[in-house]
Amino acid sequence: MTFRSKAKPREKALAAFQKLRRYQEATDNGFVRCISCGKLMSVKEAQGGHLVSRRVRATELKHDNVWPQCPKCNGPLSGNVIAYRANLVKLIGVVRVQRIEDLANASEGDEEAYQRLSGEDRRSTVRKHNEAEYEALAAGFRSQTRILQKEKVS
Repeated sequence: MTFRSKAKPREKALAAFQKLRRYQEATDNGFVRCISCGKLMSVKEAQGGHLVSRRVRATELKHDNVWPQCPKCNGPLSGNVIAYRANLVKLIGVVRVQRIEDLANASEGDEEAYQRLSGEDRRSTVRKHNEAEYEALAAGFRSQTRILQKEKVS
């Protein structure tokens, strides 16, 4: 008999956030475009791709860091990050993309990147959520997603 282990609160929160981001970007009929290659797909087929890896805590739950991505770009193409970044700059602008990159770099000790960040962003480079916070975040993301799912045909 095989037992499934329970996902940890952080993993639940990250999965719920990625699903929320896909629904936030979906059209009214439930379709999204891959941020990297532009492929049109069902919101259910899409994955939540990251410009900066979800391993970086400072950016793991940042809206600008997570966008719908097709399984090919997010998997075998390892995020297709060159196209991802280029298309993200077109979509949200270089200032917002640079902020995500600065958050990541500052969290790894880059002082110049740290100096470019706001006070709130500076705090997020060193702060880690605890399990209770991740559980609350996951619940909030799931609630927001349920609302969007009702609004969008999928």
